[in-house]
Amino acid sequence: MEQPRFGGLPDRVRPRRRVATAHRGQEVTPVGVPVLPVGYADKVVLVTGASRGIGRVLVKGFAAAGARTMFVARREAELKDLEHEIAGAGHEGRAFAADLAKPAEVDAMLDAMMREFGGVDVLVNNVGIPGPTAPIEETPLEGWNETIAVNLTSAFLAIRGVVPAMRRRGGGAIVNIGSVNGKTPFAQRSSYAATKMGMIGMTRTLALELGPSGIRVNCILPANVAGERVDEVFAAQAKARGITVDEAKQQVLALSPLHTQVAPESVLNVALFLASDHARHMTGQDVNVTAGMIMY
Repeated sequence: MEQPRFGGLPDRVRPRRRVATAHRGQEVTPVGVPVLPVGYADKVVLVTGASRGIGRVLVKGFAAAGARTMFVARREAELKDLEHEIAGAGHEGRAFAADLAKPAEVDAMLDAMMREFGGVDVLVNNVGIPGPTAPIEETPLEGWNETIAVNLTSAFLAIRGVVPAMRRRGGGAIVNIGSVNGKTPFAQRSSYAATKMGMIGMTRTLALELGPSGIRVNCILPANVAGERVDEVFAAQAKARGITVDEAKQQVLALSPLHTQVAPESVLNVALFLASDHARHMTGQDVNVTAGMIMY
């Protein structure tokens, strides 16, 4: 199996380098970053929310590091495309379409994982939706409930499901993908912030609870990660506030001392580290990957 070279992925799956563009003399789009040369040979890695964006990069990165991957999302066509890409690169991976806000579909995912791989070493909870962008008095209960179910309950269900298998293997690592909104609020994003602040609380509680079983639980807090999902957030913010999309984007960029968006590969690097033995003494942590938007 081809292993990642120092400083990056194998040529067949190396992320395309991003070209920086100037705006008012500052960098806006992040350039590509090298990927950590961490090995995951014979490890089973389960990634949720894998059909696009950060999730897709996470799957490709862990697969290139030698992991046997299972990746899950609701978009079946995108998952199958990713499965073909992983196989074409000579790696082992299986796609599974499921709505992880539904307990029965989480159970089906876990059953498939056990049949296919016999267990799991790493769980990366990445599934999520932006939720409503609206003042609290105009936020529909349906939108609130959906955001809680998809962003927070799905992680609870997945963790609850994998813990017995991890215990049988003598331990494991859980990496929750949170958000900068877990520490700092943005107006009109109440349901999303509630889920991401809840993710931090769940991470710390489960780190305490599962540590004696050799299971580490950490959380990554990204911000303004370049890609389709954050573009949708900019568009929603612009519409809600009556400004242009570029104005919404520039207001967020101004919060970063680097004046840049975050490359998804930067999130991948932290996940590769946290799930590895290099981080064996890290648990219950929330790690910012925000280009300096928050520093606590």
